[in-house]
Amino acid sequence: MMNSKGKESRIPDIICEAGDLDLESGLSVLLRRYLDAMNPGEILVVRSQNPIVEHEIGPWCRWMGHNLCGSQKIGSYSEYWIQRGTATTLNITEKPDWDLHPRRQKNGSISMEDWRVGRLAFVPEEASQTVGFAPRGAVREEGFPGYDFRINRKEEVWSEEVAALYEHAAQNQWSAAKDIPWGDLKPLPELLERAVCQLMTFLVENEYSALYVPGKFISRINPQFTEVVLFLGTQLADEARHIEVFTKRALANGGGLQYSATSTQMSLKTLYDQENFTTASFLLSVLGEGTFLDLLWFIETYAPDPVTAEILRRARQDESRHVRFGITHLKFYLQRDTTHSQKLLQAVQDRADYMRSVSGVNPLVQDALVFLAGGGGSPEQIRTGMQYVHRLYQRMHKNRIHRLQSIGLPLDQAEKISLLHTPNFM
Repeated sequence: MMNSKGKESRIPDIICEAGDLDLESGLSVLLRRYLDAMNPGEILVVRSQNPIVEHEIGPWCRWMGHNLCGSQKIGSYSEYWIQRGTATTLNITEKPDWDLHPRRQKNGSISMEDWRVGRLAFVPEEASQTVGFAPRGAVREEGFPGYDFRINRKEEVWSEEVAALYEHAAQNQWSAAKDIPWGDLKPLPELLERAVCQLMTFLVENEYSALYVPGKFISRINPQFTEVVLFLGTQLADEARHIEVFTKRALANGGGLQYSATSTQMSLKTLYDQENFTTASFLLSVLGEGTFLDLLWFIETYAPDPVTAEILRRARQDESRHVRFGITHLKFYLQRDTTHSQKLLQAVQDRADYMRSVSGVNPLVQDALVFLAGGGGSPEQIRTGMQYVHRLYQRMHKNRIHRLQSIGLPLDQAEKISLLHTPNFM
């Protein structure tokens, strides 16, 4: 055993009471805890009651890059004086954040907006591809492998409201099985039930698009923009639930899924084929889902039964979040560079050129809207229903222009884009 010769005469910086631990039973864990919190050159005194430590601690210190500078026997225990070296447990020289106190809500909860403290508050303009899945704000060791994140610039995905939208989504999830009063569904006249089933079919195929398009981008987004990634996760949950609930409604009253048109699939493919996140968000969320909000409102308003109306109300609440994210992202994007608006206009023009052979919405979908709004299939009911459907198209156009202006586009450009938007609604 080493004697006290060579032991520092200075007062130790920290004393560690190690009890009867040896390295195998956990002394190494205890030593790392103390030494990692110390600065190079500081002295740690370890008090141990285990005689085995005498033979272990010297080699351990050399292996870990520290200096065992002395020891002595004092009654029932031994003291080991360790001078902390420059080596660290990981290849890291920085210290992580500590003693942070995020703001709390009135009920004591912590929202995603509240977590923006310390390093976590900094959202980089351009994120490195070598951050891996280390959370923003963590102190990273050197030598991370490269990841193939293709979306690494803030302007490509960011929204100033994304944290609040995530919180709203998390707090307003609902169940298609438990929260819809399926037991209250009553039989409908066949014409109206077929109309509902046709509309549910149309909604389902559009919701598949709304599920797959953001889904393919999640793995491409750098995790440093974690709020966006997590929000998109809630969006996928929303769209999955919509597919579930619309399919159930098509079946629940003795009907079934109806017809899917080629024109609808042509339109949806132009969304799926987008490879730029911002362009996809513009076409899907601002234009497509924005127009869909009016469609959902229309079906809810003229729904022939309260169960269908409740389904549409809940889906519309979810979709409004998706639209809001798209609007706030595009607004952020255009504020960085107003010339980006030409890219958006070109994307809409390209889509319109592809869809030039399609003159209007799937006729069976329009007929279903007419029957629902008119309340039946008599000539007078059809006349009334057609009037309401024409008003719906006017409402869609007006609201599209409003949304386009809200992201920063001038009126003339907004009107042009709205007129070019696909007749498929989405």
